[in-house]
Amino acid sequence: MARAIATACAATARAVHWQQLFASKLRACTLAAAERASSRRQLGFRALIALGLIIAAASLAFDLLPGSRPGFHSLQIAALAGGLALALLASLARRWLGRGGGKLLPVLGKALLLTLLTLAALELALIASGYPTYYPAEVPTDALQPAPWWTCGEQGCHFIAEAMAAACQAGSMQDRRCIVNQMGYHDRQEFALSEGDRTRRRILALGDSFTFGLSAAIGASYIETIEALMPAALVWNTGISSTGTNQALAAFRRVAPILQPQLTIYGFYTNDFEDNLSPVDGYFVGIDEDGDTFSVQQYHVDPWGNTTKLAGHTALYYRLHGVEAPVNEFERIAGLTRLGSLFLRSLENAGKQLGFAQRSLFQRKIALTRGYLTDLQAAAAAQDSALLIMLIPSKADLAAPGAQFNAAIALFESLAIPYFNPIDALGLQRDYAGGEDVHWNSAGHQLVGRLLHACIELFYSHGDFARCERVVSP
Repeated sequence: MARAIATACAATARAVHWQQLFASKLRACTLAAAERASSRRQLGFRALIALGLIIAAASLAFDLLPGSRPGFHSLQIAALAGGLALALLASLARRWLGRGGGKLLPVLGKALLLTLLTLAALELALIASGYPTYYPAEVPTDALQPAPWWTCGEQGCHFIAEAMAAACQAGSMQDRRCIVNQMGYHDRQEFALSEGDRTRRRILALGDSFTFGLSAAIGASYIETIEALMPAALVWNTGISSTGTNQALAAFRRVAPILQPQLTIYGFYTNDFEDNLSPVDGYFVGIDEDGDTFSVQQYHVDPWGNTTKLAGHTALYYRLHGVEAPVNEFERIAGLTRLGSLFLRSLENAGKQLGFAQRSLFQRKIALTRGYLTDLQAAAAAQDSALLIMLIPSKADLAAPGAQFNAAIALFESLAIPYFNPIDALGLQRDYAGGEDVHWNSAGHQLVGRLLHACIELFYSHGDFARCERVVSP
């Protein structure tokens, strides 16, 4: 009996031992499996962190991709922010689980759901408030139609006389723009020189909309005022609106060999710095479906002054709506939502406030303008023509000369080009057009014309501008 009890106890002890051994092994396997799962999670989070950093780093190299627009743009900034956010969230999740936070995924799921509901509510609120989308909902399938009376090429930009006459006869063009000679410039006289003209005073005018005479009554622009005060002289006007120094140079090379001017006057407005960033064909001039004329800058200039011609009419259409074309379909779709539009506008405003590379861009403008002025100076010297720059102040410059106005003066003086400065004679209310029009009115044009005429008379009398107090001769 005792032996049977001993045998039973031994069997029980062995069973307990094996049970304990099995439980120990089970616990070991469970812990090992948990450690392997944790290790895989940690490895996954490390991969997400690495992926986020790679995306952020790759966003800085977007400019190297074929067809990419140079400079910072919304997709590039979004990729940088998204990559850094992914790396940060993955790092936080890795630390949370490492500390035993096993309920992270349900919490993240609730946060995601709450975020989506909040975004949907904000989108509906913006729709209800009438907040506009960043991109237009529809883009044209047909190419934008170029204006038949406008052309740009190696000789600069100018009108096409026959087509402009037809547009004026049809009533689609009017006023000063209907005064165009056969060479396509705003002048009543044809650009031809007879033998008798060689004994006359000959003056060539270059410039943009101010020289063209915009916002002045016909006969009252500063060039027309000089012509009225010098009826025996030949004064040819090659002013073309929305152009810069590169256009002035092209017009001089085209017209000066014909006129052989003793004096060349270039009307320089401070936005010429901006216009010089693009080639002479900077603007696409077209006719819309209603027959109205429009113009749009067809070059993209990044914050560093790199210039790229916009590809295709769709990009021009977006710019007509005041925005750059989306760099991809994702950005376009985002810009069709109100929240996406708010995000894109916020990025745009932040870029303007931060002023990415503005100093570099400003230096680029000055360098390009200096090159064109140097070439114009050399071309005038080759034609034995004195070059005078008329510096045109903006409305804001009257109160306090701005950075571009002062930069222009420094540039002229460094190149030793005489310049006429009427800033202290002009009055904002008396001489400038109202509202958003930046030009002189008829009174302003006539005032400048009279002051400039006095200096021209001194030039022809004495051979230089030394006696004209409004001309600075470096």
